[in-house]
Amino acid sequence: MTDQDIARNMRAVAHAIAQQELEGLTVPLATRNDLGRVARGEISVTEAIRNVYARFGNVPVFQP
Repeated sequence: MTDQDIARNMRAVAHAIAQQELEGLTVPLATRNDLGRVARGEISVTEAIRNVYARFGNVPVFQP
């Protein structure tokens, strides 16, 4: 992954977080960190999703 790829991915993460904030939602810091790690290629999207499910284990969330 190139620096340009990472910069593009980080912009996409920033836009996604901003969209959630416009909707009145707050993205938890741990989720923001996971998204940054995905953008940098440190973890997979699947792993980030698993992390979110694990953090909200007490909340019923549809899991395909």
